Amino acid sequence: MIKKLLKLFGIIVLIVILGGSAGVVVERIIMPWLSSFESFSRLSFFQKANERVTVINKTEQVTVKEDFSVTKITQNVLPSVVSIITHGEAGIANMSDNIQSDREIRSSVRTGLILTGDGLVMSVAKEGEVFSDDEIAKKQNKILVSDGRELDAELLSYDPYTGLVFYKINAMNLPAPPLGNSDELQSGEKIILAGNAGGEYQNTFSVGVINQKDKTFTLLNSELSFSEKMEGVILTDAHVRQDNIGGPVIDFNGTVVGIVNQIEKNGEAVGYIMPINALQNSIDRIIQSGEISRAQLGAYYLSIDRKIALLNNLPVNEGALVYSFSGQRGLAVIKNSPADIAGITIGDIITKINDEKITLKTPLSAHIAKYNKGDEITLSMIRDNNEKEIKLRLQ
Repeated sequence: MIKKLLKLFGIIVLIVILGGSAGVVVERIIMPWLSSFESFSRLSFFQKANERVTVINKTEQVTVKEDFSVTKITQNVLPSVVSIITHGEAGIANMSDNIQSDREIRSSVRTGLILTGDGLVMSVAKEGEVFSDDEIAKKQNKILVSDGRELDAELLSYDPYTGLVFYKINAMNLPAPPLGNSDELQSGEKIILAGNAGGEYQNTFSVGVINQKDKTFTLLNSELSFSEKMEGVILTDAHVRQDNIGGPVIDFNGTVVGIVNQIEKNGEAVGYIMPINALQNSIDRIIQSGEISRAQLGAYYLSIDRKIALLNNLPVNEGALVYSFSGQRGLAVIKNSPADIAGITIGDIITKINDEKITLKTPLSAHIAKYNKGDEITLSMIRDNNEKEIKLRLQ
């Protein structure tokens, strides 16, 4: 009896499975196929059946549109972007004088960035600009802030290492921007260059991508590096406008990751970005002491990478090769400088300062920038394939 019941139960299960499978085949395959014929598709039965059919074997082309607003991304930085107007004691122009040309007016205006709520402002020096005490005494500075105010500003200091210029406004509760981490930037990443057109408050923008981090790019009108000039910048395909120079570079997180600048190399104006992390030493110095006084070593060099090492048959793949394209020591080592007094010469490879390695990431100039005038340092060097150490005092 039990065997008969089990057999009957098995037959019923088999019928259900076969019937269900047949139903799925009819509903998912046969019915859609029959509906593709015009004569069947007009029948209400097939129309209702197809309403319950989900087509899962379907390919679609999906277009994703990138939609962003530059103003929205930069909204936390833009209130900190200012216009700085520098003029003589008599003002930009008197009624008795000829009104200055647009070019002359532009040379008197630069973009800047508020750094602190108590009025510290940062910008960059213009090509050929002089910062002697006499020249500074002749100048007056007005800063136009985003709320429409025109505020007097004092020139605090010029940093020859970075080319930064710092001003102080006598005001409080000014908008300070969020600073990001430029070390995290990658080639191909999108950035925004912001500036100020001067005169009536107006923001200007350039958008582009990072082309590369050029670790050997020096802030000299030369392919050589100098122990007192910053080395290592970010290159971008974003258009560097005159209005952007001195202004912030903003990543898509809305933080400041650099400052825009421009230099002439080989007769061509080259725009670049100074990474904010590389400028932190200058910012810290001005905040702590209100001025920047840099130590000097006095040597021109090439930062060694694998390519330079192979071409020159060097014994190391990193360090600073004291160098002059003319081969003259006097053009590689400044006369009466600490490097000159210590006997450093062309062909010397400086590998360490106080046991800290010189690399592309931390070149010779970056090491010197950490010290103050009068500090004594120990240079580890290679001369004629022999290692040696030299102690000297920075000026």
